Amino acid sequence: MGNGRKPKSQGYSLLLKDSVIYGAGRALQKFLVALLLPLYTAFLSPGDYGILGMVVTVTTFLDVFITMGFDVAFSRFYFDDKSPQARSRVITNVFYVSTVYPLILLGVLGVLMPRLAPLLLGEQYDSGDWRYFAVALATLFFSNLNDLPFTLFRLEHRPWIFSAYTIGRVLVQVPLSILFVAVFKWGPMGVLAANFVTAAGMQCGLLPTYIRKIDWGWHWHLMRPMLAFAVPALFTGISFYWLKLSDRFFLLHYQGKAEVGLYTVANSLAQPLFLMLMAFRMAWPQWHYAKLHEPAKHKRMVARSSTYFITLNGAVLVLLGAFLPLLVHVFLNRKFWSVGPVTFVLGLSIVLYALYFIFWVGANVAKRNRMIPVFFAIASAANIGLNFWLIPQYGMWAAAWTTVAGYLILAVTVYFYSQKWYPIPYEWARLLKVLLATVVALAVAWGIGRALGMSVYAPLNELALDTLATAPAVLLFPLVLWATRFFTPGERRKLAGAARRLTGRPAAQVTAAGAAGSAGALAVAAGTAADAGAAGMAPAEPCDHACVDELSEDDLAAEDEELEMEQEADIDLTEGPTGTTIT
Repeated sequence: MGNGRKPKSQGYSLLLKDSVIYGAGRALQKFLVALLLPLYTAFLSPGDYGILGMVVTVTTFLDVFITMGFDVAFSRFYFDDKSPQARSRVITNVFYVSTVYPLILLGVLGVLMPRLAPLLLGEQYDSGDWRYFAVALATLFFSNLNDLPFTLFRLEHRPWIFSAYTIGRVLVQVPLSILFVAVFKWGPMGVLAANFVTAAGMQCGLLPTYIRKIDWGWHWHLMRPMLAFAVPALFTGISFYWLKLSDRFFLLHYQGKAEVGLYTVANSLAQPLFLMLMAFRMAWPQWHYAKLHEPAKHKRMVARSSTYFITLNGAVLVLLGAFLPLLVHVFLNRKFWSVGPVTFVLGLSIVLYALYFIFWVGANVAKRNRMIPVFFAIASAANIGLNFWLIPQYGMWAAAWTTVAGYLILAVTVYFYSQKWYPIPYEWARLLKVLLATVVALAVAWGIGRALGMSVYAPLNELALDTLATAPAVLLFPLVLWATRFFTPGERRKLAGAARRLTGRPAAQVTAAGAAGSAGALAVAAGTAADAGAAGMAPAEPCDHACVDELSEDDLAAEDEELEMEQEADIDLTEGPTGTTIT
């Protein structure tokens, strides 16, 4: 019967491996693009960034109709029937939706754009601005079609191939952007032209990876349920657009192109958190869908992985808050330095969107998505109302906070709805400890910065020293988690084992060090071990916080669950996942 261990291909090691690889590829992409921020902010004015921001806003809205929610349907129906013929039919339907329909819609809009652009930009329209939108529409067609093979790479668990193409795209786009913007001085058109050439070139490289999996038939019996599943996602996308991007229109109308440009740059700086969300989102659906045949186990795994993900979000939010002034100073031209506070608020909004994403899984698994667009509409209506009220006076600062409010409403409503159809035992006690750790670390970091008079406008060497002085506050995040007993016994053993392999210290010393500040407890633990050894007994394990005679029922239950999960996630934390192959 073997050792009873389950295949690792469906365990936490797979989620970790896929997330790390997807995240690494996207991280490199975002990092290289971030390197363009000094270039862009040097060669582009806030007004130039404003026109780019509006082009992105309009094409994002159109992308909702181009995609038609089929990105969600693709992932869901791909796993309903695992036979090659059935999966080929799914891929074929997605291909038709990604080519014929977008070609007609975008072609018509391209022809009409000289008349539409003045309506979109209003008084801010300059002669010839419609060309920016026309190039963006052509880029949108290829970008949308490129999503098909990229999604297929994820569904087939081919993260290395996914990352290779992702990196390849960056290696083409970055030099082209530098050439068009810095050398040719094409301004906003240089950015858009680089995107177009990259997207079209990527499709040429991606076509051989999926073209043979298309059977060229028309499968209406499958198209109907896919459309029925996708349409709610379409309306969700529309509502999401208004929730996330409608503030640009308010900023354009009440504040002008320059304010839109500053807000666009602030969104770019908040990308580390969005990057994490995208990496997790790429790996998570196919990972937990594979466990649907074990509902009880599936729910526990979703709850536990959600805790880990939100903890990571909290840690990155703390890092962003502590180091943001230095990042703004280094990466942006001086005329954009005012965006720092807005960037942090947008980062907070991304964390709330991450909460929505993990809460949505219940409704998605139960195929009860029809009400999701309603919740998006409620959140969007609140967001738009607040935009009307606040943006005329407070500009992009108000836009960022209304986005936070909208995502908070969305997360709360979707949570209660999903729990009705597919209850998941989220670890609320642990999530509250993450919130506490985040607030404490940020409060101390900002308090130190305020006491030192930290300012983004200070000389770089002075700002670097102030940032160095606030950096220790970041350590409060893990220390608060440890002090509040956030980690389960199994997790503490894993962390101690990882630290032992990194430092070469004995396990007892590592565990003791991990409980920094608990000197009395450590003394008791050491004395207990010594007494046990003198009596010829096996020494007791040192306590992590305060020594007790026995574990509570909650601790025992958590340890049993942790041991079961660790059998699937037996991975060397110091070396990372091993045995990864490219298929």
